[in-house]
Amino acid sequence: MEIGLRQVFRPLVASVKLWIVNTFPSLVGFFYRFFWAPRNAIEKEIHKRSKRDRSFTFLQIGANDGRINDPIFPFIFRDKWRGHRFEPLETPFNQLKILHKHTPWVEPVKALLGTKEGTVPLYCLSFSAKRWATGLSSLNKAQLETQIASGYVARRAQKYNDVLPVDREAWIEAKEMPMHELNAWILGQAKGRLDLLQIDTEGYDHVLLEALDLKKLRIGMICFEKLHIPKSALLACVTKLKAAGYGLVESDCDILAIRD
Repeated sequence: MEIGLRQVFRPLVASVKLWIVNTFPSLVGFFYRFFWAPRNAIEKEIHKRSKRDRSFTFLQIGANDGRINDPIFPFIFRDKWRGHRFEPLETPFNQLKILHKHTPWVEPVKALLGTKEGTVPLYCLSFSAKRWATGLSSLNKAQLETQIASGYVARRAQKYNDVLPVDREAWIEAKEMPMHELNAWILGQAKGRLDLLQIDTEGYDHVLLEALDLKKLRIGMICFEKLHIPKSALLACVTKLKAAGYGLVESDCDILAIRD
């Protein structure tokens, strides 16, 4: 009975939270200004820059719903960051639009940013559009296959009462999504300058980092998830960032590159 009640009330609570954030963004900003403090080294570094720069600009790639487990959500509402949040999938993008209905300084974009202009397959779980499932979507199919093979997907599906297809091959579907070339977009839309580039693309972060033209772009901070990056690719990214003048701060899951 307890599990059943949780399944009923979880989406209701999520809807209420989303309504509060959407309806009272200033109140949310007030809460994070006076009743929240950064917890880890990365949040503390972002906090210092965000407080220092009155007009803070950002770009987030892989925003999902923009709220649940989102590392920059408090800063966006507390300090009124200006920028764009990219999310290609319909359900989380619609939630993202609701979230920012009354925050015109943030623009959700229903697309991918990557290495080229055009359309590419995004690999998603076919049987659920819940937050846990959409958060696993990736341009790297092998990453999603790894999550399935580990048993993680089956455990989450059971927890959230999602029915798994009998044929395991049907668990993944490829959705064709529009993609914009990363460097061209930043140069065109942000004039080549950002205070923060936030990346969370489930095993594709290193591809974006490798593609960044750091000679043309002026990006103060770059934050990315290190967990799903192969060791050799992670070493190459770290080497590239250090050569471009960035210092690195690490947490359990992420790396923040900082340049003055």
